[in-house]
Amino acid sequence: MEPELKRKQSFLLRLPLSLREQATQFAQEEGTSLNHFISLAVAERLSRIEQKRAVRVKSRELMPSTTMPKLQPHLH
Repeated sequence: MEPELKRKQSFLLRLPLSLREQATQFAQEEGTSLNHFISLAVAERLSRIEQKRAVRVKSRELMPSTTMPKLQPHLH
């Protein structure tokens, strides 16, 4: 997709009024637009999800295989 089109894409985001008011307040305190504030919040959340997935993959790679021990026959 062309950079100009990416920049101009938009979509409707429905937020509960209380979330919108709180986000607006924080955005104003940060000196940024509501759009930028929400973009950063989404980016931060995606980053946390990616980190959690990477940790899970890494832990699976580091886990020793759980093979069953071979049973030895009993000699009487």
